[in-house]
Amino acid sequence: MRSLIAITLAALIGCGGGSKPATTTTPSAGPSHAVEAFMKAVADSNLTRMAELWGTKGGSAAETGKPTDYQRRVAVMYTFLKGSTAKVLAEVERTDDKSTLAVEVTRAQCRKRIPITLEKAKGDRWLISSIELGSLGTPGRPCPPEEQRPPGS
Repeated sequence: MRSLIAITLAALIGCGGGSKPATTTTPSAGPSHAVEAFMKAVADSNLTRMAELWGTKGGSAAETGKPTDYQRRVAVMYTFLKGSTAKVLAEVERTDDKSTLAVEVTRAQCRKRIPITLEKAKGDRWLISSIELGSLGTPGRPCPPEEQRPPGS
């Protein structure tokens, strides 16, 4: 089981550029807004929208069709994030075209802080390029007691 998770996470790491007809997109207000929009798409079970918000400076996975297995990768991200909420805590690092945010993700009674990296694409859009999914633990499994949060907090 661990090797399957490791393989899946390794597959999520890379995503390349390419060209395909562009879809209609709107500029985001910044990296935090992009994370909020992505998590709203997760909450809405909208994998198409998630693919529009995930990619590289070359464009979203939905636009470029890259990586070729992007739909499977988006489904894996959805599996890890469904039923969770996210709160952007701080911008950890930023350049003109890249930003890393510290994000608190709460799933069931687990609360974890993970980095989410975004890249600035054409049209002044921020796209999520990397989410540290491995830090969230296995979907559907309870977290260790020391990582649980009290109900209602």
